[in-house]
Amino acid sequence: MFLGCLFGNWIQETRFWEYLSRRLAPVMQFAGLPANCSLYLAMCFFNLHAANAYLGSEFQKSRIGPTPLLGAYLLGSFPNSLYFGLFYIAPILIGAVGWRLGTAYTAMHILIGLLTGLTGFVLGRSLGSTVAIPEHPGGQADVETQAKRGFRAVVSQAWQQFLRMAKVFVPVTLFFIVLTNHPAVLHLIETSDQLFAAIGLSGPVVLVLAAGLPSTLSGLAAAGSLFQAGQLSGPEVISALLMGYFLHIIYEFFANHLPLSMTFFGPKNGLRLSSVHLGTRLVFISLIVAWILIEN
Repeated sequence: MFLGCLFGNWIQETRFWEYLSRRLAPVMQFAGLPANCSLYLAMCFFNLHAANAYLGSEFQKSRIGPTPLLGAYLLGSFPNSLYFGLFYIAPILIGAVGWRLGTAYTAMHILIGLLTGLTGFVLGRSLGSTVAIPEHPGGQADVETQAKRGFRAVVSQAWQQFLRMAKVFVPVTLFFIVLTNHPAVLHLIETSDQLFAAIGLSGPVVLVLAAGLPSTLSGLAAAGSLFQAGQLSGPEVISALLMGYFLHIIYEFFANHLPLSMTFFGPKNGLRLSSVHLGTRLVFISLIVAWILIEN
């Protein structure tokens, strides 16, 4: 977990995102999106809120129209999912359930972001820009470039980030380890299995869903603990985490994404962007869950 935080912070100091924004400009042109969306796409890999603040600023300045705005917003799901999958989900889940299951779920999480991003790409490609976009190469002029930090500062930032994750992950993991080894809880899981079986769920799966609703990290911790206790099989871990992700992004929509989007893009456009983004991800999660259930 700490190494994932450290690498994520270090790569930001390389200004890789600035190089990436320049390389992504031709991709944006091919997708029918303005060149200034390339910086947005690069920023999504590191900080989604900062990226949305930048995109909202470009929209308010009429440098991007409503249709390409939606295309870019959806396209940003891929780099954001890639970053979260590689530096958060993979380090936690691989350590908890092993390489095979951890890598499989991480790949599915990234795939959902990729499919959502491709939806934005197709939207931009098919409809194109609806307004004339002035010359504004990459938007670098409007983004403050922070001075590079020293290695100690990078390690310090990564450590603080790790501690914020550990404050959630470690207590939840310990709680579920104790919980799943308590005789009363084991009895409750056995008896509740019959109840939840009527709707196709087991007691341990419901615990993962409940833990993952407010926090993805809590869901990962619960799934890892229940898997190690033998309460969840490999396929059940994947299905439970995907269903938990389904519920979590609905929770996040109302608690976080919608208010922030309305702040950055205005009430009408914020609601439109957030709703389409949520609906698109829910569709792809549902399709992947359905495919897993059919295969198993």
